[in-house]
Amino acid sequence: MSSLQLRSEIDTYLDQIDGSFLKVVHSMLSTYVEEKAAVIGYKTSGEPLLAEEAKTIFKQRLIKMDEGDYLTVDELEKESETW
Repeated sequence: MSSLQLRSEIDTYLDQIDGSFLKVVHSMLSTYVEEKAAVIGYKTSGEPLLAEEAKTIFKQRLIKMDEGDYLTVDELEKESETW
């Protein structure tokens, strides 16, 4: 079942439940959202890219750049000819 279908079905269920169970569902959803890391994008594989993960990747890239580990524009153009 797709995410869209699941959301639609859950929405239908929420319209049918009583207030006390709605509070339980709200509490569960609230806790989940608060604990879940922020998704800031998606990888080429389709997996979500989390903010903390991106922060680590970007810090590593900055360290490499400071160490001189990068491609110049000319090097990138030459490399891209083989793609």
